[in-house]
Formats: sequence, structure tokens, C-alpha cells
Amino acid sequence: MRFSNLNKQFLKVVNLAAFGVFFINIMCLGQSEDKIQFKNKKDLVFGGQFKDLILPMPIINGLETEDIWGNKNVVPRDKDNGIEDNEWCYWGGNPILGNDGKYHIAICRWPENKGHHGWFNSEVAHCVSDNPIGPYKITSTIVEKGHNPEVIKMPDGSFVLHVLNSKVFKAENMEGPWEPVGKLKLDVRGFKLNDKFGSNLTSEFRPDGSIIMMKKDGDITISRAGMLGPYKMMSINNYTRSTGYPEDPVIWRSRHQYHAIYNHAQDRKSGYMRSINGIHWKNEAGLPYDASTTFYTDGTKNTWYKFERPKVLQDSLGRASHLSLAIMDVAKSADKGDDNHSSKNMIMPLVLEKLITILNEEPITQKTKKITLKIKAENGFNPQKDLDIKSLRFGSDQLVNYGGGCKATSTKKEGEDLIITFKGQNGINHRDFDFKLIGQTKNRDLIYGYALLPGRSIKEEALIVLPIRINDVNGKKVLESGVENGGLSKSKNFKAEIREYSRTGLRILKTIDFASLASYESKKISVTLDDSDPVNCEYEIVILGDRNYDELWKKLDETNNSVEFIGNWQKREKEDTSCFLNNEMVSKTIGDAVEFTFTGTRAKVYGKLGRKVGAYKVGSYDVYIDGEFIEKVRCGWRPMSQSPIYQTGVLHAGKHILKLVKSKSEYMGEVTIDAFAYETVPTK
Repeated sequence: MRFSNLNKQFLKVVNLAAFGVFFINIMCLGQSEDKIQFKNKKDLVFGGQFKDLILPMPIINGLETEDIWGNKNVVPRDKDNGIEDNEWCYWGGNPILGNDGKYHIAICRWPENKGHHGWFNSEVAHCVSDNPIGPYKITSTIVEKGHNPEVIKMPDGSFVLHVLNSKVFKAENMEGPWEPVGKLKLDVRGFKLNDKFGSNLTSEFRPDGSIIMMKKDGDITISRAGMLGPYKMMSINNYTRSTGYPEDPVIWRSRHQYHAIYNHAQDRKSGYMRSINGIHWKNEAGLPYDASTTFYTDGTKNTWYKFERPKVLQDSLGRASHLSLAIMDVAKSADKGDDNHSSKNMIMPLVLEKLITILNEEPITQKTKKITLKIKAENGFNPQKDLDIKSLRFGSDQLVNYGGGCKATSTKKEGEDLIITFKGQNGINHRDFDFKLIGQTKNRDLIYGYALLPGRSIKEEALIVLPIRINDVNGKKVLESGVENGGLSKSKNFKAEIREYSRTGLRILKTIDFASLASYESKKISVTLDDSDPVNCEYEIVILGDRNYDELWKKLDETNNSVEFIGNWQKREKEDTSCFLNNEMVSKTIGDAVEFTFTGTRAKVYGKLGRKVGAYKVGSYDVYIDGEFIEKVRCGWRPMSQSPIYQTGVLHAGKHILKLVKSKSEYMGEVTIDAFAYETVPTK
């Protein structure tokens, strides 16, 4: 760790889009950087982020300006989109197709005259419409006190509703009656201290009938015992960062993968990520929604201040056809009640994902010369006549989202479907389980789709490491843990590496060979720490060769020489395990900076989050990567240590500098730095 008291120097920066849209030069699996040169792009192409899928909202009964709440930025608007009126504040709720062929929402509401914070006494009402967009009509109150509702349809055709505080209700039909059936049960298995679900939950079935429940903070749990659980914790820290208070996830499954959108409450941003198994996730660049996405078919645009509680309506194949959001015209604190401000539910149509399939039988590598893709015809879509073939790009999303990828070289008809041969650089890397298609029709309408790579399956294995405990056994310190297959098929034989982190660096304690694990099977790990100092060391177990490539991440204490602190940082040591290697760096001075120099493709920084309580305040960082300003992140709201407070997007393989500068914020409190990690380049 290097210190300097240099005066703060201001760099000439380029303000890039939030969520890490910066220069991309993909380093492909098994290829050196000098052999693969992709064109540098700093801008996502249209179709490269989820928000591009949002279509103009149809106008149902005209745009209104009279007898309608809201500031000038949100009028005129269509009151018949979603659900709103002047008497109630509406919040959240997922549209779902009922057994009667109509669209239903279990919607949260409370009297408008209570202001936004009237939600503490909110109820859940039922509303129904013949159209997914609206208008929705309230029919009754179905839960007298509840918040943040979500409904999931059960295999037997009934419906289950879960709300704040893990309460669960069940009904044969969406209009009710809804009967309480219990509370969700959670087994954290040592991943975290808190054994309660809390609020803002989202759920989805897996192909074997088990249920994924994603918690507010992105943690993944799975139940094999029905809706109430118990749910076993499977993975944590799935968001790109904990700063900005990420919450409000929605999870859904379509074809070969799971999707999730989440909201950053403090930063008023959002994120999108995908997974083949629902346990390990990859965050995709760009935003799923923002203030630019609320517009009508006649060109009228509303600019809303606040977007939360994202939900999706799915078609019969699980594809997201509509995005539902809770929206406000002002900040929550500005809605005092009996004023011109409120909240509503809004529903926007989406571009429907095309049904595409890779026909190659052999695994695809960077050396694959050509890829054959089948695009299926659907009602209203004829790929043989509708597609602009020259516009199509196909390959890794990390390439295609920025305008790269393979180009179409030939086509062939197969019934009503279209077979297309693609050639060029596909950009495949260790994060890919599918390839993405982006293009347009001859009418210049966006088309997109995801095709599963040969050899991959939504039912494949999903190996995880269980939490580590250091126990006293017969006078010796013993590391105890386990590995588990959370996937839906038998795993291959594999290895696990036990790592020890200390002030002197990383040491590999042991590599263990494991035979294949059946679905849901686990094996214990027990290693005596004969020549180790558990009090002053940290331990990690990494599965080698797993398709998630956690082995590529290396963690470093902030005392490492690759880290330079600039300004008035102070060292704070602790005797407990709340800090990595029992120490952290703290700053209360605006302009103090820290630089982490690494060689790899991604980096993350760990620190502490805190809530503003009394005199204790939390601060914020301005983030720079290689001199480019990326965004400001706020380190507030949920008190916790060793949080991943920031993670870069995917960078070109090479040397980079991640810089965080303590910046001005409304709280002006302290910030901490605890550790860094970086992703090395794959060598196989």
C-alpha cells in the first residue's frame, strides 16, 4: 500500500452512461490479445440494453390534462394505462393472466391524503382488465394490510400471493377469496446472519418444480418443499454493487435462462442480469429502464422522477411481453398528501424475443468458422420476408451489444422458418452460456433473441461452496465447509481449491478432488489448519473449472502495493471479523482518493455501507476507470461490512486503474475501503 499527500488533481473526463458503459475490447477465451483485435466501442448500439425493448405505449382513451395529479413533466398522459386515480397512491404489483383469460394485478394502495409514507398502512387490492395495458378496474380489497405484493401461478392453476414480512396467501382465482396459509421460512445456512426474508421478494419455478426466491438484496434461495419452504440460501452478492441501495428485483424464466431486473433506490438507476441456472448470474451492460422510456405512440413523452417495483408480464413461453413499474412524479419525501403528487402503476409493451436456435452440434469456440442459426416463424413474424439480413449481428452479448459479432453470409428456407449462416468473430468468452442476435426488420423494427450454446442446458449442474467455519477440534483449528450441486443434473468430477489470504498475499492450502455430485447432493470439507493463523487470515474455497470461473477472481487487502491512498485516509483496525484481515481505511475528507492498479478484465472494491443515524453519516464516491468518469455511488442505507461497493463492467484484458474519489453528497459522511479483487485472464 502506497501513500501520498498529493494535491487533488482534476482529470479531464468524459461522462459516460451510468452502469459502466466504457471502451470495450473483448479478450476471448483461449486467445491472446494480440491475436484478437475487436473494434473499440464506447456506446451500446440500439438493442444492446434492455430499455431498448420498451415500445411506445398505445393510447387507450386519449391523453388527459384535466382533473389529473402530477407536475408538468407527466401531463398530458393516459390515465387508463395501468391503474391510477386521485384518491389512492398505487405501488407495485405484477400483471398476470388469470384463469378467466383476463389480466389481473394484486396492487398495493393507500389513501393519497396520507402522502407517500402512508404505505406503512397499505392494503392489497385486486384489479382486472381485458387488456394487459389497461384500463384496470379495482374490484375489492383482498389483503387488508400488506405491501410489495407479488403473485405466482401454481402448477395446479391456483395462485399464491406473498407480501411484506413473508406472509403468504392462496386463492383459486385472482379475484379471491385469498386465505392466509403461513409465512415463508428461510435457512441461511451460514451465508448471512439474518434468517428472515423481509420484503421485496420475487419468485419463479424451476423446471423440476422447485422454487427460486430472490431476496431484496439479490440473494438466491431455493425451496424443494413448496411455496412456504424452507428456502435454502444458494448465492449472495449477485448485484454489481451494494451501493445505491439495490432492491426490488423481479425474476422470470424464459426458454433456456432466467432474467432479473433490479432497482437502485438511492441512485434512481436500474440493472439487468441473466443466468442459466438461477444461482450464478451475469450482469449485462446498460439500463432496463429510465426517464427516457415512458412515451406514447403519438410521440408524447412523460418524464417521471421515480421508478421502482419492476415486474413483467410473460407470454406462454415465459418471454417478457410487458414491463410494469411503480412510478412517481416527485421524490417520495415531496409527496406530503393532499397535494398534486401521487404514484401509479404503469405498463409498457416490450419487443418480444425471437425464437432462435443454434444448429451447430459441436461446441463453439473462438476458432469456429461458421455458425448456423434457425429463426422460427411466429404469428405476425415471417423471417423469410421481414428480416433485414444485412443488419443482423450474432455472437457474445459483450460484442453484439456494442455493434460487433458475426455477420450473415447466406440464408436458406425451411418451411416457414429461416436458416442463416453467420461468419466472423463471435467473441465467445467464459461468461457466455448463449449468444445474442440483434438486428432489424425491413420496416426498421428492432429484433433480438438469445440462442443457447451447444452443450449447455438450463438443467445443467450448478456447483456452489457453502460458508466456511473455523472450529476447534481436539485442540486444533479446523476449516469446515462443503460443496453442493444446486443444479438439476449430475455434475462432472471436479476440484476445489482452498485459499488462504494474509498480509503477505495468497497461499493455496489444498486442492481437493471430488467425484460427481447428483442434483442437490453435497459433500463436506474438513481441513486441519496446522501451520496457519486463522485469527489473522481469511479463507476462501473456489471450485476449479466450474463454468462460472470464480477461480479467475483474486482478492487483495487494501494494504497491498497495488493500492495507493491519496489524501487524509486513516487506518482503522478491528479485532473481530467484520473487516477483511481485520483492518480498513477510512476517510472523512472530500477529495481523498484511492487507486487500484490491476491487470485483468474486471475489478471490484469492498467497503462498508452504513445508514444515517444521529451523528453518524455515510458518504459517496466518484468512480473513474482509466481516467474516465463512470458514475457516483452512494455508500448508504444498509449497514454491513465487506460489501462489494463497486464492480466494473467487462474491460479489455490488460492493465487498468480503478479510482474512487470521496465526493460531495447530501450526508457528507465517512467512506471506507476494505479490500479489492480483480478477474484475471483465462488461460484455458
